[in-house]
Amino acid sequence: MKKVAQTMILADCYYTIANMSGKVLEGVAGSENGAAIQLATYNKADNQEWSFLRMGEGVYRIKNRGTGKMMDLMMNGTADGTWLHQWQDVNGSSQLWIVEAGNDGTVKIKTQLAPTKCVDVVGMSNEDGARIQIWQDVNGENQKWTINEVKERKAAEKKETAEKKAPAKKAAAKKAAPAKKAVEVEEKAAVEAAPVVEEKPVAVEEKAAQPAPAKKPAAGKKKTGKKGKKK
Repeated sequence: MKKVAQTMILADCYYTIANMSGKVLEGVAGSENGAAIQLATYNKADNQEWSFLRMGEGVYRIKNRGTGKMMDLMMNGTADGTWLHQWQDVNGSSQLWIVEAGNDGTVKIKTQLAPTKCVDVVGMSNEDGARIQIWQDVNGENQKWTINEVKERKAAEKKETAEKKAPAKKAAAKKAAPAKKAVEVEEKAAVEAAPVVEEKPVAVEEKAAQPAPAKKPAAGKKKTGKKGKKK
């Protein structure tokens, strides 16, 4: 049995809305306003998946992934048996839905125009193509839904995006390689073209032989003056 936590709704994800038989809500493909919403076997088509645009506590606009149209009440009706259809976003009350969690992991989806009326399958059918309506809350099995995130497709999209980016990244690296090589060639050419400056050997001047210091004359006897003659 599902837990309530599994019904947590995030803004950037897509979900299936399935009844107790496992069939999902499907927006009939097409761009025209008024296209039907019906029950169908899930085959991973875009028009079987929905995003929830939060407008308040537990209140959402529910947008079809494939058609881009909103889940809407036909003619703004609130009577039992009013069909759901798809319509362009007009930010109207007929496009506001209350997601009410049960204690068993299922939810009831109610129109804000008449909060006692639930999204319901016409004739309690489980057949593909059964139309979807609103009906007084009778706590019936055909008024209980499970909202499940489309995780497999999300992972596949991430992988596909990564694969698309990989060749571009590889091409960019390949393109950058010749440029780097060209720079290396230019640098090499510049080095080769630079004039070679020969270093002249520094002449080692031999120290001139310094003359030996002159010898000092030997110390002689002091000459005395002539003696004067005696008178």
